[in-house]
Amino acid sequence: MARMSLYLVCSLFVGAILVNTIVQDPGYLLMSWGDWQVETSVWLAMSALLLTYLVLWLLLRMVRSTLRVPRALRQWLGLRSVRGAHRRTDKGFAAFFEGRWDVAEKALRKGGPVDEQTLLHPLYAALATARRGQTERALALLDQAEADGAAPLSLVVMARAECHLAAMAPDRAEQALDQLSSADRALPRARALQAELAYFQRDWQRLIELLPDLRRGRVVPEHQAAAWERTAWLAALSETADSTSAALSLWKRAPEALKAEGQPLWGALVTRLQSGEEWEALQKALQERLERYCEPITLQATSALPERQAIKMKKSIKRWCEEDAEGRCHAALAHIAQLEGDTEAAGSLWEQAYSRCPSAEHAAKWSGWLRDQGEEGQASALEGELLVTLRNDR
Repeated sequence: MARMSLYLVCSLFVGAILVNTIVQDPGYLLMSWGDWQVETSVWLAMSALLLTYLVLWLLLRMVRSTLRVPRALRQWLGLRSVRGAHRRTDKGFAAFFEGRWDVAEKALRKGGPVDEQTLLHPLYAALATARRGQTERALALLDQAEADGAAPLSLVVMARAECHLAAMAPDRAEQALDQLSSADRALPRARALQAELAYFQRDWQRLIELLPDLRRGRVVPEHQAAAWERTAWLAALSETADSTSAALSLWKRAPEALKAEGQPLWGALVTRLQSGEEWEALQKALQERLERYCEPITLQATSALPERQAIKMKKSIKRWCEEDAEGRCHAALAHIAQLEGDTEAAGSLWEQAYSRCPSAEHAAKWSGWLRDQGEEGQASALEGELLVTLRNDR
């Protein structure tokens, strides 16, 4: 309040001085132009100039404001256009994620002017078109994106390869991926496409090499990577025409998860060695396997070994006899005892195998041993019990 009073007093004091100066000496100003003459005081002329300046300044502000209206209107309309483009883009990507390919394609292709679209617009529009089964149209969209420079060439090439794979055309997909540089081929997405291509072409060695990178990059679901891994190793082990050492080396390099108990890879190795009659290699592989697991396929393979290799398996099988709930170990040992000529031990083992699991196989083997020993009555009784059991099971 005191400051306002001070300002008011100072203003009155200055005004009084100014009025006194004007009264004492108003000054004189004469302006002549042709037949016109204007005579006035200096102070009035200065006031007129100041007023004219204020009027001109106000008029200029009004004109500038009027000229700004279209520009502001354009900015407002442009902002609405950008917001609409963003909404269409979000709608398109959401529809792509949901699997509604027709909605995704339509929304992404109408995402706005070309200069306002991101590099993902043409790519995902083409992929959505390919998911609808319209591969040629999708490829045309990608060709247009490449010609316009709307997306990097590497992304266009990978999208083109994905379209070819979706259309079950691995050869054209391979031609597309060949356009990638070595650096681009090392990208996680490019690795996933190469793995899918290797699966289509049954290039199992290449697929096996790519699987570790796929898992590190997490570009494919784990269940798909596991399925590819199982298929690739099984096929590579079954289809290999190389030497036995190559098959065994492949088995040793396989992931531990595929070599666990009950996994089919072990059966593929056994079948591979049996078909090639690689008995020495099979016998060593069976012994190593029996150090960790005792599986039916291992014991069946032991029974298929020639006499010399089968006898070497005796010690490895014996360590599993206490856990032999199904009598398979006792049956394998009975077979080995027969090969050694120990008929008494063979009969006892066949009897134990049948008592643990009265299966048709064990009954047939034991009854055969009984007939060889002249025990026709006991063999017939055993076979009769087996027939009754089989009829009841039906």
